[in-house]
Amino acid sequence: MTVSSTRTSLPRANIDHSNHFLACTFGDEKVSKDSRRRIEVIERLQNHTQPGLFSPKVIYDSDAIAYSSAVLSFGNAATFDVNMTDRPPREGAPGQMRGVIQVALKRVDAAPITFEDLQQLVDGRTAQLSPRAAVAINLIQLIVRQGPNLKYPNNVKAFFCREAGSRALGGGLEILKGYYQSVRPTLRTLLVNIDTSCGIIYQEGPMPEVALGFLGTTHPRALNLNEGPELSKLRKFFKGIFITFTHRKGKKKIESIVPRGGFEQFEWNKDKSEGVVQSTTVQAYFREAYNITLRYPDAVGVRIGGGSIVPIELCVVAPNQRFTRRLPPELTKKMVEFTSDKPKARLDAIRRGVAGAALDYASSPYVRDAGLQVSTTPTIIDGKVLPTPPMKYNGPVPMTPKFGAWNVVNQQFKEPKNISSWAVVDYSPNPSRDRPANERFVRMIAENCQKLGMSIAPLQVYINGNGGNVTQDLMQAARQATASNNAPQPDMILVILPPSAPEIRFQVKRHGDVQEGVITQCVRVDKVSRANDQYCNNVAMKINAKLGGVNAVPQSKVLMDLARRPFIIMGADVGHPAPGVNDQPSVAALVASYDCQAMKYNAYTTIQPPRLETIDQLQYMVQVSVSPTSPDEFDGNHRIADQRALDDFGKENRAGAERLVFFRDGLSEGEYVKVAEKEIQDIKAAVDEVWRVRKPRESKPTVTFIVVGKRHHVRFFPQNERDADRSGNCPAGFVADQGIGNPIAKDYYLQSHGGLLGTSRPSHYIVIQDENFLNNIDRNSPLPCAIRMLEQPGPSPFPHPCIMLMYVNSMGAFQCADFETACLRSCELSLPP
Repeated sequence: MTVSSTRTSLPRANIDHSNHFLACTFGDEKVSKDSRRRIEVIERLQNHTQPGLFSPKVIYDSDAIAYSSAVLSFGNAATFDVNMTDRPPREGAPGQMRGVIQVALKRVDAAPITFEDLQQLVDGRTAQLSPRAAVAINLIQLIVRQGPNLKYPNNVKAFFCREAGSRALGGGLEILKGYYQSVRPTLRTLLVNIDTSCGIIYQEGPMPEVALGFLGTTHPRALNLNEGPELSKLRKFFKGIFITFTHRKGKKKIESIVPRGGFEQFEWNKDKSEGVVQSTTVQAYFREAYNITLRYPDAVGVRIGGGSIVPIELCVVAPNQRFTRRLPPELTKKMVEFTSDKPKARLDAIRRGVAGAALDYASSPYVRDAGLQVSTTPTIIDGKVLPTPPMKYNGPVPMTPKFGAWNVVNQQFKEPKNISSWAVVDYSPNPSRDRPANERFVRMIAENCQKLGMSIAPLQVYINGNGGNVTQDLMQAARQATASNNAPQPDMILVILPPSAPEIRFQVKRHGDVQEGVITQCVRVDKVSRANDQYCNNVAMKINAKLGGVNAVPQSKVLMDLARRPFIIMGADVGHPAPGVNDQPSVAALVASYDCQAMKYNAYTTIQPPRLETIDQLQYMVQVSVSPTSPDEFDGNHRIADQRALDDFGKENRAGAERLVFFRDGLSEGEYVKVAEKEIQDIKAAVDEVWRVRKPRESKPTVTFIVVGKRHHVRFFPQNERDADRSGNCPAGFVADQGIGNPIAKDYYLQSHGGLLGTSRPSHYIVIQDENFLNNIDRNSPLPCAIRMLEQPGPSPFPHPCIMLMYVNSMGAFQCADFETACLRSCELSLPP
């Protein structure tokens, strides 16, 4: 298989990096807070202000440190005035010059940067990542990124350029393709991981066009806004971006948007004479000072630095400015469509980037000065496809999935659940048109559930909701559905949603999963209209799992060996607030199996300080899963009831778990050791406490702790069509642990699902501690095989804990608003919706 990585040498041995660290400070406070602007200033300093002084060029980390491979002629410290334009500077505030930014560089004492420790790591002579090796890796990473990051918009790790591809996204935005780069040590070689990436930038050009695109209209009168929601959205969209002007030179940052910009009044010192000012409007000022008659004086104005207001028709959005906020759902779909390249197309793009002008390692002065030799050929490694495990339904013959997926037609669930009361709430945008197709779908769902072994009563309630009060709609449906049997809630509410309705779905899940504890199943009307038996079966699988049933059980010797002693599977993750949101907590989630086959899972949640990655209350969450606890029991400030996983396992199985496999999602490489060490201690402490209090006859469980990484850019590409699946990806079950693995950890990559859209992303498994599988991660060992069982594709035949956690953490906003209800609710969950 071809990997999205190329080999690189280490820097040449005679490069002298000893004690040539330069601390960088900037005289402008705004520049100090803007990484992109800091990069621009250092680039301007080296290439325009003092090009002869910086030879060889320094490597800047975009934060506070620059690295020099030789002693620079200015000695230990120097201060530079960097003119950010080609024009002579003009006087500004007292003691300052406009457009000039002051930069101070000062040599600091630090340990020498050598590459000996890194060489030992790559050679396999050490299994420890020393601080020196870590600094060396970071420096090489900066060297390969420095050239393109100075030329193109970037987020430090990836850069974006039109040469790689671009497309108008709508909403005043544009999407650029680009390349991600990361230096990764492996046994015997050093790799540069290269992958395609994408960035969203503001559409450049006349600001009125960009604003109208954001507002979704083309009529200039749409910019005649007064205070209200539309103006607030426009302010948020444009705040902080740079603009140029049609009437003069210069570039300024937007501070705000004001209504009726042409009629804003201000005091104007027309003749520059001291104390002589006159009151005027923006419209009159531009007519007199620039001989410009505004076409749209009623349109919004743009407030820039110093409080000045410029009519929007005279403003131009500067190019290459990244949009870093969350995309609306309708634009996210367009972005996915543009960036979902098939494997062959993605690999071709990587090859073009390496060989072409975008990455251009051969001509980079930074790469050349360091003596790095970066290959232009992607690496090739050997891998293996694990055997597909058969799935046992309620029939005599197990079924073996093909191509990473399967069809349950003519099968029956292993443990089907019954539905005695249910309701349908229809939010179709055109009920009169969509109702016949929706009713046909409801009949198909009922028929398919019965074919799969479920007993389902006739539909009691079908109501049309309007989306204005979702809670009221659902409560009305529940009351009518349970009127005949006086049950507190129906077994299920089926909700038909418009093609894009995130707010309605949010309210549905908040009502069902947090407030009332009723099963809800959402489907989209555009999929309902063309539903077939396969689609209805997939929905039925989700429904059965949510009701606590079991769809199928993997038949595997590995799983049978694991089940010789009671075992529990756990998965944990922490969901954080969106970037820039500082007044919401992070949400920690844990899912844990509670049956003997690890087919049923309970979910536990708690909140903790924002952006704390370590799970603060993991010990208390884990404890519940061993034996029953009194509903009113407390331990200090922690509520024990319904909040710990080991107790639930003991309650269900009348025995304690003897094996514990823990999957931890969401950790970066720098957090592996620190977070895992603390959380393994918490797991052990939870076990010790339960065994101390409950005194079970079983021995304490042996613990395997595995970090599951998904936010990486390693991709695998089949070398020929016969090695690929129908989507062009590596087949389901492909595993690689040679030639790409980390030299300091037992790790491997597993592509467990068949490809659907674009290029599949493998999961990266890092084994931190293993007391169950004897630290054996050879491709034929039990550990990846067991993981393969847990990640069988499909709605919920065997739910992987980390996949379930995506759903649990998506409920974070609910839990922040309704914590007392939500975090005490122990739910059987499967995959969304």
